[in-house]
Amino acid sequence: MTSSHPPACIVAARIRLLSPRHRLAHLRALIRQQPDHSTRRIELAALLRDRLMPPPAANENRAP
Repeated sequence: MTSSHPPACIVAARIRLLSPRHRLAHLRALIRQQPDHSTRRIELAALLRDRLMPPPAANENRAP
C-alpha cells in the first residue's frame, strides 16, 4: 500500500513559497495530523527542527 502524502522533501519545496512564520505553522499542523511515531511525522519533525535551528556560523570550524 502506498501513501498519498508527498515525502518531506517535497513538502519542504512546496512550503518555500510561504513566509517563514507560515512555513513553521504549516509544518506544525502537518505534524499534528500524523499518527504518533509514524515515519512521516518523524521526517516532518526533523524538517521543522532544521528550520528552527540557526544557520551555523561561517567561521565556526576555522582555527584562529
